[in-house]
Amino acid sequence: MCVAVMLVVPRGVSPRRHYSLAAIAMAMTLWAILELPPARVRERICVSPSVAWGTEWSTLRRWAHAGRALVDLPAVITLREVAARVAQIAIGRAPPSLRTAPQVAQAFAGGTAMA
Repeated sequence: MCVAVMLVVPRGVSPRRHYSLAAIAMAMTLWAILELPPARVRERICVSPSVAWGTEWSTLRRWAHAGRALVDLPAVITLREVAARVAQIAIGRAPPSLRTAPQVAQAFAGGTAMA
């Protein structure tokens, strides 16, 4: 008897994150650079709204905490500052043709390029 379970997701979905790197980069930009509150970021990123959401979105903090391992930053900076750095890296990966586009669009394109 086989007890294996396979989860098939679209290309670009980050392992164990349930979101694409493009969506994560976009969320980091909205939260850390444009300084939207977590509830507003969630409204923009999530596809299925819920009445039980509340005002925080712990996923943003989890993503920022995971981002701390990706970039060499002092341990004393906040998670929002880590998220800003991750967003800046994604924006830097956007194609040159998008340099005049809004930062959110650049972050999304950069996240796609990083996938």
